[in-house]
Amino acid sequence: MEPHEDIRPALEEALPRAAEAETLLVALDFDGTLAPFTDDPDDSRALPEAQSALEALLELDRTYVAVISGRPMRFLRSVVDPAGRMLLSGSHGAELLLDALGDAAADTELQLSPAQEELLAQATALVEAQVTRYPGSKLELKPTGAAFHTRTMADQSRCARAEQEMIEQFEQLEGLKITPGQHVVESSVHSATKGEGITAFMQATGADVTLFAGDDVTDENAMRELGPADLGIKVGTGETVATHRVASAEELAAALTRLAGLRRDAQQ
Repeated sequence: MEPHEDIRPALEEALPRAAEAETLLVALDFDGTLAPFTDDPDDSRALPEAQSALEALLELDRTYVAVISGRPMRFLRSVVDPAGRMLLSGSHGAELLLDALGDAAADTELQLSPAQEELLAQATALVEAQVTRYPGSKLELKPTGAAFHTRTMADQSRCARAEQEMIEQFEQLEGLKITPGQHVVESSVHSATKGEGITAFMQATGADVTLFAGDDVTDENAMRELGPADLGIKVGTGETVATHRVASAEELAAALTRLAGLRRDAQQ
């Protein structure tokens, strides 16, 4: 295949090695990585080119596709992978679904203790109160936590202040995990990370090479689990331990399309 003009040279050089792996795992964050950000999180969908690339990869031998997201499993199963062909990790690693590996696989059921349920209720109440103070902000309730979103605030100049206040209020709750992101402050009563999710998938698939791409600070936990033979891709700006970077979800979609074509050629 001819080089793709929309892919950075260093990544262009690295993709063939991944494509030639005996067993390949392609693991991806969802929001900001496969899908552009939207005002309403429920409206978010993978870019058509990215979706087509993933479907092409799923048709190939010894090739696994995983989505590792802060989204709850119910969203991943209904919106991201309704056909049930991908490995899924929801709620920042707290929920795992391995059904795509076959009958021997099992998913991890998320169960909260009474203390965690009470902590979740307290965190939710804090976000609800914060939403009333900042018009346009939103609460997203997840199985393990409550997230405060500022992307839709009427006055965007107040986002940073609102997010800092949310962090300070969350810090009052002992045992609550707090994760600031892009226009969001997430909380969780569960200690799991995306690093645990990708490690589980790498072990379950026996992948020789893993490609992981993500855009947010929470994705760095997964980036740190990659080995020398693996490929980490940071989407957008910000500090990262990833070896490669792309500017946008659109640029990543082009790289995934390129990878699918290279792997198809390698298996012919």
